[in-house]
Formats: sequence, C-alpha cells, structure tokens
Amino acid sequence: MSLIVQIQSIALTFLFGLYFSLLFNLLYRILFTKSFIINFLTNFFFIFSNSILYYYLLFKVNNGMIHIYLLFIFLLSFFLYNLLFKKIRWV
Repeated sequence: MSLIVQIQSIALTFLFGLYFSLLFNLLYRILFTKSFIINFLTNFFFIFSNSILYYYLLFKVNNGMIHIYLLFIFLLSFFLYNLLFKKIRWV
C-alpha cells in the first residue's frame, strides 16, 4: 500500500470514528432502551449498518484492507469526540 493510500485510509478512519461517535451520542436514548429485545435489535442494526458502511468506504480507498493501526485511529477518534462533546448525549 502506498503512502498516499495509507494517509487517505487514516483520514477516512479518523473521520468515520467522529461520525460514528456523533451518531452514537445522538441516538443514545434509542440504542439503550429498557426493553431487551428492542435494545438488542437497535444495537445490532446500528453496529451492522455502520460496519458495512465503513468496510465499503475502506474498500473504495484501499481494497478493504483493515490494519491494526486503523482500528487504533478509529478508537482514538471515537473517544476523542466523546471526551470533547459528551454533553450532546444529555441534551
């Protein structure tokens, strides 16, 4: 994988981590309900659809290769967004 493709993959992963965290915070009350079945179905659909979208975007950028450093970048951006904007969840 060339350097340009790696930089594009890292940028895409960072932005997708921010996007995922934003959606998670906006849909927090829907994702965590009192009913176990509704909770399970909404979480499954949320994670499945976002995983498919992420893999599709990675497939367009670098033929779908997921490296360990991309997972670290994703987690870093997810927790960075939650750290900076966690008050959105309670609005």
